[in-house]
Amino acid sequence: MHFSRVPAPSTPSHRVSLLLLRRLGLLTVAALLMLTTVLATGPSAEARTPPAGLGGFQAGNLITDAQMFDGGAMSAAEVDAFLDRMGSSCRVGADGTACLKDLSVSTPQRQATAYCAAIPARTAASAGTVIADVSAACDINPQVFLVMLQKEQGLIITTTPTRKKLDEALGFRCPDFLGCDPAHAGFAQQVYNAGSRLQEYGDPAKRFTYRAGGTYQIQYSPYAFCGSATVKIANRATAALYNYTPFTPTQTTLDAGSAAVADDVCATYGNRNFFRLHSQWFGTPNGASASTYPVAAPLGKAPTAPFVDVTYGSSIFFTEIAWMKHQGLADGWADGTYRPLQPIARDAMVAFLYRSAGSPQFTPPAVSPFSDVTAQNSIFYKEITWAHAQGITTGWEDGTFRPLENVHRDAMAAFLHRAAGSPPLSTPSRSPFTDVTVQNSIFYQEIAWARDAGITTGWADGTYRPLADINRDAIAAFIYRLEVD
Repeated sequence: MHFSRVPAPSTPSHRVSLLLLRRLGLLTVAALLMLTTVLATGPSAEARTPPAGLGGFQAGNLITDAQMFDGGAMSAAEVDAFLDRMGSSCRVGADGTACLKDLSVSTPQRQATAYCAAIPARTAASAGTVIADVSAACDINPQVFLVMLQKEQGLIITTTPTRKKLDEALGFRCPDFLGCDPAHAGFAQQVYNAGSRLQEYGDPAKRFTYRAGGTYQIQYSPYAFCGSATVKIANRATAALYNYTPFTPTQTTLDAGSAAVADDVCATYGNRNFFRLHSQWFGTPNGASASTYPVAAPLGKAPTAPFVDVTYGSSIFFTEIAWMKHQGLADGWADGTYRPLQPIARDAMVAFLYRSAGSPQFTPPAVSPFSDVTAQNSIFYKEITWAHAQGITTGWEDGTFRPLENVHRDAMAAFLHRAAGSPPLSTPSRSPFTDVTVQNSIFYQEIAWARDAGITTGWADGTYRPLADINRDAIAAFIYRLEVD
């Protein structure tokens, strides 16, 4: 994978009320960026101490051409010495995979191309030799390869190498969840193909998405609803990095330093971590002063509205509703509305849970488990009977499900607890809410679990309001927190 949304393993990194405060980076990231008046291509006016390794970050100038295209910056021996030092704690992996410092591979002879010179065949070549050969042939700084090996798979300082990490070393032709194209898997193949592609990605004649000198709307993440930033790309090297990893970090992501941003599907870390690691190991890649606070490119385009009645700024749960639409969990009505303030009915609630479980294969029973639900009278017959089969719902004692009845907040907690696999429950001696007690709620434990899991925090007055209806916007937030955590 060319981009990284999940923090990389090891030290470098590639879940309204208290929770709202904790989640400002997610719910108001676009608003915060709109307030930023300093362009990323200029020096930051902030006087705060920058997060380690991110001082001087400029979204439009990630690395200079001189730094990127310097194939002779390190010899094979110097690269191997660096790997020895950084990987000193690494041991052979459980599957027998060698650490980079101990790697020995054979490499084929490679013919000259438009972007790389010829490379001779090698037998028992070290990782440093592989990197140095490709660096010299493709004129890519070995330091760039070392940084990318860490930001993609954490291979530089890992203590537990695996065959999968080595085969996918630089994420070239390795789609998320599918593994690498076998023709491009393996350490030597990954290094060579990445080196060639970085040269090609920067070539303005190839007309890739991003080119030097152009101004672009670059998304913050694969999710269009997260919005995009206006970025003017200063040079060929930066264009190559954005073509390789096509997202720019939000201000919240930069402020987090080396950490992941909790509960934020809009955070991507690839280009942030490239700059951070390069700065920590070899100095700022763009030559900027490490004392200036990192400023993300300001928001240039409003997030895409998922429904005609859910637009950016219209709901505190905009991101959660947009995420539901993007994930295929909510389709809304035929008129394009989501109707966020409408209470959610029990049948629709179960449909959301079925979809969030991945819409598993299920054959509905010929005879309904509920007296008031049939295949003829409910468009969600399959989902309701699936939920019954999974133990997510048992209905009422009279044998009914009451599909069109609104879901109360106490029942919501029970539904989500069961949908989460019914993790062990405890009975806290002190209730997290002033209006929920063991005596007055049959779902006391489930409500306490939802509070502990960060799925709900209740109202600012300390209440949970267990018998209040759940609106469709709030259920999006609850399911989002359940799934994203």
